Amino acid sequence: METFKKELTKKGHQVFIFAPQHPKALKQPDVFRLPATYLPSYPDYPLTWPRLDHLIPLAQKLKLEIIHTQHIFLMGGLGQQLARRLHLPTLHTYHTMMTEYTHYLPKIFRFLAKKAIIFRSRQFCNRTDLVIVPSTPIVEVLRGYGVKKPIEVLPTGIELKQFRKLDEQTRYLFLKKYHLPPEKKILLFVGRLAEEKNLLFLLECFQKIAKQSKDAHLVLVGSGPLEPIIRKEIERLGLVKKVTLTGFLPKPETNKFFGTATLFLFPSTTETQGIVLVESLASGTPAIAVDALGPKDIILDHRDGFLVPLNQKIFVEKTLLLLKDEKMRRRFEENAQQDARRFAIGKITDRLIQIYDALKDSHQKG
Repeated sequence: METFKKELTKKGHQVFIFAPQHPKALKQPDVFRLPATYLPSYPDYPLTWPRLDHLIPLAQKLKLEIIHTQHIFLMGGLGQQLARRLHLPTLHTYHTMMTEYTHYLPKIFRFLAKKAIIFRSRQFCNRTDLVIVPSTPIVEVLRGYGVKKPIEVLPTGIELKQFRKLDEQTRYLFLKKYHLPPEKKILLFVGRLAEEKNLLFLLECFQKIAKQSKDAHLVLVGSGPLEPIIRKEIERLGLVKKVTLTGFLPKPETNKFFGTATLFLFPSTTETQGIVLVESLASGTPAIAVDALGPKDIILDHRDGFLVPLNQKIFVEKTLLLLKDEKMRRRFEENAQQDARRFAIGKITDRLIQIYDALKDSHQKG
């Protein structure tokens, strides 16, 4: 959202963001924070219950022309109500496969929760004028839910200039900063340390990789609820000296990790897109990803990385192939930087503007 806001503003448009209040939120221009409460067990996920009648005068003063929602529950529902009251066109970006997150609930509730999410997804998307999804496989998922409204595929773009391969000296100093061995080949994962990211599968694969590639070192950048389990698994697999967990890092530091890595490993099967894959490619780092949902639209198989089934043997084989075949890896690195240009934020934002314009025209005619 911030990336699109920045680019839309650069292109002469005005963007206002309505979001829940949060004690750590920074004051930002054109961002309106709404009253929120918190569940004790999830302090980083604010729940807002704003009154619509308080928002209508503000929305009228801002002269809103389009409402673009980003979530199917509280804030998204508010956005749709506001659009109906002000007779504005509305569209929604379906970001997350929420049915894959029901493992956070007690087992007895999971089946019903999935049913409820599918029902809400269908209901919410059919109340909007248009749905945006970040990858083509999600179109089939939503159609399977019963979504009838038009669906456009629009990936999230990135600022390509923020990503590059680090030269040897910069790489050496950066890795020493994190007490990482500069002579090793860094295998990188970036993301939330959570069950849906399939990281226990990755650790089991890496144990096999490390036996055949003595100079391989795995780095996990991120934090999350699975971290204690991951640390125990690292010990159980005898990987304490071969795996590094950095914890959460600021974005500029994370971007440098993309530029230091030899390969990017992505075992998740629940991604609607997987923007970290794009960032990896833009840094000239080939990726091995499980062939599921979002990565299908990013990785060009056998060109800038490998798409593999959810199979340890094949995941390990393809990783070792790129580790050992330097000529192939160099070719993949060059292809990766070229292929990432498809996701340049300027290009993607131009398409978003076209979608907005068409939606406005359709709404005015309708």
